[in-house]
Amino acid sequence: MLIKFPASFGSAWKKAYLKVATVIVSLAIIGLLTIGNYGVSWDENVEISMVRFNFELITQGKPIPVDYKYYGTAFNLTSEIIFQIQSFIQKGFDYNPLNDAGIPDERLKYKVLYERIKVKHVLTFLVSLITYASVAGIVGILCGRDFAWFGAVALPLIPRFWGHSFFNPKDIPFAAFFTLSTLLGAYLVNHYLKVNQESQLKFNRTLIYSILYGILVGWLTAIRIVGFFVLFFVILAYSVGILGAKTSYRNLRNTLIYYATTIVAWAITTIALQPATWSNPIGWFIETLAYMSKHGWGGEVLFKGQFISAKALPWYYLPTWVVLTVPLIFQVSFVLGLIFLVVKYSELSNLQRACAVLVLLQVFCLPLLAILRDSTLYDEMRQFLFILPGVAAISAAALVWIYQTLSKKSLKLVAVAFMVTVLSAIAFDMVALHPYEYIYFNRVSGGLAKAHGRYETDYWGLSMREGIEWINNNASGNAKVVVGGDDDSAIIFTAPKLTAITKSEFEQKPVDKPFYYLAVPRYDLQQAFPECQVVHQVVKQNVPLTIVKECK
Repeated sequence: MLIKFPASFGSAWKKAYLKVATVIVSLAIIGLLTIGNYGVSWDENVEISMVRFNFELITQGKPIPVDYKYYGTAFNLTSEIIFQIQSFIQKGFDYNPLNDAGIPDERLKYKVLYERIKVKHVLTFLVSLITYASVAGIVGILCGRDFAWFGAVALPLIPRFWGHSFFNPKDIPFAAFFTLSTLLGAYLVNHYLKVNQESQLKFNRTLIYSILYGILVGWLTAIRIVGFFVLFFVILAYSVGILGAKTSYRNLRNTLIYYATTIVAWAITTIALQPATWSNPIGWFIETLAYMSKHGWGGEVLFKGQFISAKALPWYYLPTWVVLTVPLIFQVSFVLGLIFLVVKYSELSNLQRACAVLVLLQVFCLPLLAILRDSTLYDEMRQFLFILPGVAAISAAALVWIYQTLSKKSLKLVAVAFMVTVLSAIAFDMVALHPYEYIYFNRVSGGLAKAHGRYETDYWGLSMREGIEWINNNASGNAKVVVGGDDDSAIIFTAPKLTAITKSEFEQKPVDKPFYYLAVPRYDLQQAFPECQVVHQVVKQNVPLTIVKECK
């Protein structure tokens, strides 16, 4: 058997949860103490404005533009509600939540925007903790509760995931609730397999579990449309579970009836949280699936030293990013975990089998569909961050299984020492990259230095904050700054004495020198103004990120 439960199960159960709680609380403390170090990522203003635009257009009876119609609003709406509650507490009954929609003062407008962003960053990080706890739960199922804590340690040591956890409002919430759906889906399937269901549909635990799970998947779908695939994953895991088992027609029929309530709860939740569906739910759903699988973004991405259209990337674009950015220890242990699952599958319990099937579907199904459908991909693997919790769970489980097979205490000590050394090296790189952990490349690939000029690095533009803060401290009064990148990411941090101008505005109406040019490492933006001198660079591991040029 893969699982090894201690003799004193009740005591071990309490200790196991205490270990997991200790790890999660430690991660929370580290994250909340450092969250103020992160800049503002590209398009955060759009994500925030999406809620207001949907509200205004629906109340005015106007059609919702494509850019807002097909994107999930659940997380953005939650963030906005929290911001409004916070503002009401601070300002009292005189506060009008709609007043800031048309603020004439640009400085005040950006100040309010940044207040919203800070709320959203905290919420994004807190939601990411759900992922770490869920991975711990999955490892607990596969290896025993006493080892669950290791799952909560493994995932944050995949730097790309940890780095995104502080500012990415698109992919982190989706990954968090996807992983939670995988964990709870395993328990739901196990419940369906073992419960002696009644001949008639009743309001019992099975019905309650089914409805709650439907609400969870509905919330996931309202974040990103492909979340509905979890419904198929669950029924597939259940089908695998009943293979070879003696299941009566009555039990199978009743399971399907209970499962139907899950689908109803999912549909109601999805529609309620997605305003664009209200006029035509079925039509919107079909249109959104088609739009998201063939996204119309026609930009170029840097891949293997060449700028390639996002619509013409090779099939191995996503696998390459996984190989480059997931630490080697987790890549090797993930492969070993797959082998262990195949070899030991017959020894697994129903719960472990359901969990294994759902995790594997989370890791492989949607990426394979994207590759086979030749979907538009960009921004390295951030659209598929949701596969990393599954990779972490299977990798952690494999390392635990290897540890469990070691009979001698001396060998176990060697194994622990090896793991501490390897994981410490990853942690050291994360500290060196902070607050840009999301640009991590593993050491086997040559690290960030080897990736520079060949692959995207700070494509979110987080380092613009450090660049503009340098200009704030070194520029004379009334200096002008031309922004090569997302203007919000820079203007939010621009000192009142400076005048910020977007690159597109400059191209339409050039300004006289002198001025500074602030540019992110994307779209060849740093190649503009070649006659100007580079006076400052934001550097990590000897690689320049945002640069500052002075044009005299």
